[in-house]
Amino acid sequence: MTTEQMMSLYGDNVVVLEELYEQFKQDPTSVSSDWALFFQDLDRSSTSSNGNGFSGNGYVNYTSSEHRKDSSLNDFGIINLLNAYRRQGHLAANLDPLGINKPNREFIDLKVKALKATDLEAEVDSGVANLGKTKLQNVINWFEKTYCGSIGSEHYYLVNDEEREWLQNRMEPLANNEPIPKKTALRLFEKLYQADTFENFLAKKFVGKKRFSLEGGESMIPMLDTLVEEAGMHKMDALVIGMAHRGRLNVLVNVIRKPAGLIFAEFEEKLNPGQLGYADVKYHLGYSNNVMTHSGKEVKLSLAFNPSHLEAVDPVIAGSVRARQEMAKDHDHSKFMPVAIHGDAAFAGQGVVAETFNMMNLNGYTVGGTFHIVINNQIGFTTLPNESRSTLYATDLAKGFQVPIFHVNGDDPEAVYRVTKLALEYRQKFKKDVIIDLICYRRLGHNETDEPTFTQPQMYEIIKKHPKTVTLYEEALLKRGDISEEEIQFIKTGTNEGLELSFQQAKEKDTRITVDTLGGVWSRYSKEPLDSDIHTQLLQQQLGGIVKSITTIPQGFTANPKHVKVLEDRKKMGAGELPIDWGFAEALSFGSILENGFPIRLAGQDAQRGTFSHRHSVLSDTTNGVKLTLLNHISDKQAKIEIVNSSLSEYSCLGFEYGYSLADPSSLVLWEAQFGDFANNAQVIFDQFVSSSEIKWQRMSGLVCLLPHGYEGQGPEHSSARLERFLQLCALDNMQVANLTTPAQYFHILRRQILQSFRKPLIITTPKSLLRLKEAASSLEDITTGAFKKILPDPVAKPEKVDRLLFCSGKVYYDLRKAVDADKKENVAIVRVEQLYPFPEKHIQQMITSYPKIKKFVWVQEEPKNQGAWSFIRDRIEAVMPENKRLHYAGRSEFPSPACGHVVTHLKEQETLVKEALG
Repeated sequence: MTTEQMMSLYGDNVVVLEELYEQFKQDPTSVSSDWALFFQDLDRSSTSSNGNGFSGNGYVNYTSSEHRKDSSLNDFGIINLLNAYRRQGHLAANLDPLGINKPNREFIDLKVKALKATDLEAEVDSGVANLGKTKLQNVINWFEKTYCGSIGSEHYYLVNDEEREWLQNRMEPLANNEPIPKKTALRLFEKLYQADTFENFLAKKFVGKKRFSLEGGESMIPMLDTLVEEAGMHKMDALVIGMAHRGRLNVLVNVIRKPAGLIFAEFEEKLNPGQLGYADVKYHLGYSNNVMTHSGKEVKLSLAFNPSHLEAVDPVIAGSVRARQEMAKDHDHSKFMPVAIHGDAAFAGQGVVAETFNMMNLNGYTVGGTFHIVINNQIGFTTLPNESRSTLYATDLAKGFQVPIFHVNGDDPEAVYRVTKLALEYRQKFKKDVIIDLICYRRLGHNETDEPTFTQPQMYEIIKKHPKTVTLYEEALLKRGDISEEEIQFIKTGTNEGLELSFQQAKEKDTRITVDTLGGVWSRYSKEPLDSDIHTQLLQQQLGGIVKSITTIPQGFTANPKHVKVLEDRKKMGAGELPIDWGFAEALSFGSILENGFPIRLAGQDAQRGTFSHRHSVLSDTTNGVKLTLLNHISDKQAKIEIVNSSLSEYSCLGFEYGYSLADPSSLVLWEAQFGDFANNAQVIFDQFVSSSEIKWQRMSGLVCLLPHGYEGQGPEHSSARLERFLQLCALDNMQVANLTTPAQYFHILRRQILQSFRKPLIITTPKSLLRLKEAASSLEDITTGAFKKILPDPVAKPEKVDRLLFCSGKVYYDLRKAVDADKKENVAIVRVEQLYPFPEKHIQQMITSYPKIKKFVWVQEEPKNQGAWSFIRDRIEAVMPENKRLHYAGRSEFPSPACGHVVTHLKEQETLVKEALG
């Protein structure tokens, strides 16, 4: 309860206060420490007309104790004063190294100046360990030191009393000024000096090269070093770090301990012979290393590769950590932790930050808390805070997620050390996100060739005169009395000589760019796809057990009657009595994959039921809501499936699943869009990660994206998965794109995805109306024989009679089939291109040669001509056609929107394109 609420308890509301007081008398631990202190003092100092601390008129009645006679001070006033520091002391804290943003003492001073001299001399019980009973002036000085120094704590808004009081009990006993041992102080100086010297070294050796310097924010290096050491103390196994480009090179060398020689090779762009031109800049690259901490615990550090879409990596590292936790059975999420390093402008400005925060407490996404660090340069490129956000702090958006935020002055490395320890301890105890806002500055421009005085002349005049953090800390250490100049110089000499030696060795050994890939869990996978097709049929001996398990409701579970009917039908499908539909084909595929020992994770906004009420993989008991996943009850030896209903997000959710797939290639990881159209909200992840991570960073992913696609007259946002966009991203066998027409094909392609010896992303445009179309069903034999087919030939056409060959992909096949069969057009054959990329050139060429009398070749699609597969497919099909032929187009005309919004228009367009296709 806030101070304002406490102060409002008078008049008619006194009954509430009386009830709270009675509760306290029965069990003092049943109320928060603030209330307990209030009532303890009330018992000692108050006499009331009714004997319980309350006057009959409804106001709290204070009678002055002996040493406070005629004073304006009372017990309630003390609590009010202390809570003022806890709530708004951060406003009065000394946070800005540059002194541009002055502390705002208005609120605190209003409370303090209301006190009389006699109040300040009065002895009070502070309620704080190590302070106890003392003069009020001493309490004020203590709280000034705690909350108005180099650390500004925003924690008082936390609704959870335990969290709030825990933090206060950690900060207040030592006034946020835990003594720093000599050894620790020297370590902090060493990391600061390494950070500063590394930047100077690069500037001298590689003049004019961009490095996105950390200068002005060097305290991030001792902060991360402290975090790693503390992670060792907490027996953590790994930290997965995501950060933008500023300071990345420094972090790589001085925290993750990537050999500096490799950084120098990247500056000189020294490729290994035969290496394809390294496809990303050095300050986007990642690295992994095992670091031994002083506690004797080895901690694995992984810095994720990251594009210039600064915050896009946030959900990626969260997904990566979730996968590691699942593989290691880290059920309490204490061993693995994501560390997200943000810029101040990006944190406030990019919506994926909030989307990712929203995952914090979701069962399918929680990782036990992300450790957030905001490198607050107080500027974004050339934009000042008042131009880039509407809040006081860059971190304000996170308050709604009920996490503590600590602002700290970057020129005080000891405060940075203290707050890092506190924040990690909080994360480990409460398993929630925590934020440190490291307020610093950017000594140079956005990059080293940028001139910041063009846009911020006054700010950079202050920065020009401001001493470096390492200089300030060196002066402070020499004043301690127990650290000598010789000890300082020893650190400097070692750092300087180490960098120079690394530089010379890199020259002598002709160090080349090295990419660490296919190690650890990836060691059993190949980098190059195999030419041979994978046999993906379901063995007959597996079939019976799987069908029985996924169609049998256990005793005691009350299923929805409609679910009972679905399972009865599926049992008949498994016996060959009914054709197999898409939902059952998927269930069979999943079941067989689980039986083979491969875990599955499927996530999406309606993944458990299926957006189109077709999956029903998770059943809900109608009497108590308990959920049942039949796929997890096939056998004792099977792997497990996790089917997650996600938040209403595409960007962060797809990023999470992509990150998961990076960390666990042995799991089948699928993300399903509610409608394929909505995938455009996640375009950054598709462009910058899914399609390009292998060529840019040598990082592979087996992520499957299920994107419902098909023209049924549902309008612009419920028709198109934007197939053209994915095909435009295809090159160098970077991913697979499929538009399927049968449940069996879906069954086989999912099994192929997990059984392949390599990993490539798979984009599947999944159906909507075909989910229940009788013609779009498969036989049991289709499941138990064969493999995935990249193209499907016409099942009835006689080659010697065919003179018109139609190529299509996806749902439009059934419109064409219906028309051809109705008109009995024996001269027309329809070939379905099931896999659009990698383009099945040989298969199509062989298909064409099997029809000797073709006069006209036509590509048919539902999408407008400027969309869909036409632009991609035209040249590729024509390349394998007879030289004197060209590929004709049948489909909708060019259109700026994906689809029309009226069913009548849609049906007319569909009829026209079918007629055009048939000639």
